[in-house]
Amino acid sequence: MTKMENTKKLSDMVYACSGIGDCRIAYRWAVGRYGVCPVLEHSPQFDPFYARGKMRLAKGILEGQLEPSEGLAEVLYQCTGCGSCHTACHQTMCEYIVLPIGRFIDHVKLFEAMRADLVEEGLGPMPKHKEIVEWAKNEHNPYMEKHANRLKWLPRGKKVPQKADLVWFMGCTEPYRQPELTQAFLKILEAAGTNFAIIHPEEWCCGSVFFRTGVWDLAQELAKHNVEAIKNSGAKKVVIHCAGCYRTFSKDYVDLFGKLPFEVVDAVELIRDWMKKGKLKLNKFDAKVTYHDPCHLGRHMGIYDAPRDILKMIPGVNLVEMKRIKDASWCCGAGGGVKSGFPELAVDIAKDRIKEAEETGADYIVTACPFCVKNLQDAAEALNSKIKVVDIVELVADNLA
Repeated sequence: MTKMENTKKLSDMVYACSGIGDCRIAYRWAVGRYGVCPVLEHSPQFDPFYARGKMRLAKGILEGQLEPSEGLAEVLYQCTGCGSCHTACHQTMCEYIVLPIGRFIDHVKLFEAMRADLVEEGLGPMPKHKEIVEWAKNEHNPYMEKHANRLKWLPRGKKVPQKADLVWFMGCTEPYRQPELTQAFLKILEAAGTNFAIIHPEEWCCGSVFFRTGVWDLAQELAKHNVEAIKNSGAKKVVIHCAGCYRTFSKDYVDLFGKLPFEVVDAVELIRDWMKKGKLKLNKFDAKVTYHDPCHLGRHMGIYDAPRDILKMIPGVNLVEMKRIKDASWCCGAGGGVKSGFPELAVDIAKDRIKEAEETGADYIVTACPFCVKNLQDAAEALNSKIKVVDIVELVADNLA
């Protein structure tokens, strides 16, 4: 019989599920009845593709009625970890049931634990993820790039200190795949007159992709290295723009090590504060924009207002909201290893969000996550959409006075 030790540790969550099913279809006054799970909306519509079904799979495994298999892994890895099921479950329990049992269940944590067990059983992660794992063990990034090239985006001749009170943790996605975002944030940091450091070559991948896909031994190795490297730099504060990295530092690292020896802030929080203090002045930008909440920044970490405050402070910007926003926001489809493991599924989910953005009449869909930017751009291209997908740091940097 399989061990599934990580799932067993969370068995109370499994048995707390009452099976109501609002993680499949829920109701909200603003939008009426709506789908909760983005994967279910683009799957064969079987129970295992959304939270209640996964709970039942976990229960079957715990009770010895099911054995882990490749088919089970195929289903469990088709989950973006967006947390929409978690939100729907908790709101339902709080509103309709006297005892809020649902508050006890952390769906994303449980599903990631199940993936970790599948890895230990030799059934996970997915083939593409395995390539990434092997590369990251030596080069400390998931993009098949040389570690030495992490600062290749930096303008020729530009020097950045390796020690300062504020450390900028770049992550992997932006330096290797979206250097325009690192260049934009560099421009903002300099415009705000900030003294900051980059700890390259000591910065490694934050480990997010490995926490999400169940490769916890590698994730923990990366996490331990980064915490020590930042601690040794003497940093008092770490700023992160990537939503996945921010979630990993603020949640996964804290779960592993307890309170960190430095403060962690997301870039949108600093940018908002600098704009309020007059450290950043922006030119007028006449455009209608809508904002997409990244799951890791929004539902996972509760940062909803800062990016909207930024957009409202840009002269000329008309912010119009989509019908599903903040904790009800529709996932872009890229998270949880889905973009690399099931790229077509990821883009199909993102198409839903592009269509929703188009309904607002916006010229731009703005977000604050490089994963969201890439996947939404891919979807917009596939739909031949005229809407432009931009990251909020680009919008700010391009309109600095």
